[in-house]
Amino acid sequence: MLKRIQLNQLRVGMFINDMEFTTQVDAARFKPFLVSKGDDVRRLANGHVRSVVIDITKGVDVEGAPQRNAMASFEAQLLAIFSKAEISRARQSIQEIGPHLRHVLEDARANGCFADEAASSAVERIMLETLDNTGALIAVAKLKEKDETTFLHSLAVSALMIAFGRVLGHGQEEVRVLGLGGLIHDLGKMIIPDEILNKPGKLTAEEMDLVRAHPQKGYEMVAKAGSAPHEVLDICRFHHERYDGSGYPDRLSGRKIPYVARVAAICDVYEALTTIRPYKPAFSQAEAINMMMNSPGHFDHKLLSAFVSKMVISGTLH
Repeated sequence: MLKRIQLNQLRVGMFINDMEFTTQVDAARFKPFLVSKGDDVRRLANGHVRSVVIDITKGVDVEGAPQRNAMASFEAQLLAIFSKAEISRARQSIQEIGPHLRHVLEDARANGCFADEAASSAVERIMLETLDNTGALIAVAKLKEKDETTFLHSLAVSALMIAFGRVLGHGQEEVRVLGLGGLIHDLGKMIIPDEILNKPGKLTAEEMDLVRAHPQKGYEMVAKAGSAPHEVLDICRFHHERYDGSGYPDRLSGRKIPYVARVAAICDVYEALTTIRPYKPAFSQAEAINMMMNSPGHFDHKLLSAFVSKMVISGTLH
């Protein structure tokens, strides 16, 4: 079912089937896609778009804003899926990972530096916890407080990439590299002022350019340290590229996008969709997978199919 909406109604999780543009050039370039990040909403708000047509069979409708008791409901769901011991263990792991990961984020924000030793320590702990408690760790990390969004998103994406790498058959060192890349994929956002990252209204063109520069900034920050494998640099720089070439910063397409960045794109979007945010509810696993599968231009379809079969259908994730 198609529905035309105004830009101020647009939010993450909607599938855009058509757009009304102010220029014919923009209209000729349009391809249907899933709105998977707040960056997408801001980009459209700053573009030459008058209105959009959404397909509510492939994404969310205008209704369905986050409920006030969404967090309490989510905690109740945790207890229905995991044992108290699994949840307690996951929370303990997050507490132990916390100082290392916060060191990484704070060093990037304050000094523009990559704290590689702290990042490695955090990844080692995440790898240990994901050996037999992956689902609980990722689920507990979804209980984000406002000031912990970047912290727990980074942790959860790292855990997802470690778990996905294992089921794809990668060796220990390759899995560690995926985990490190997932942990620091958004490191470039640390140099963006909070008032821009958390701005509720429309971003200016200059602010949008600054946000969209974060993959390159993160790449430069990590590259300067000189210690990270090139795969980690690829994750930092290319995790916003899309399979159809509509992503950024370099508009790479298909296999030109490094393999590790294609893995990161899937884990990053899945984590974002299934987590409560100020502008959206936490979509169910089924809703998130349906949205991702119905956005063919966004992901490597073979990798996405592997994610669904090996991570979702297998029960690794709940």
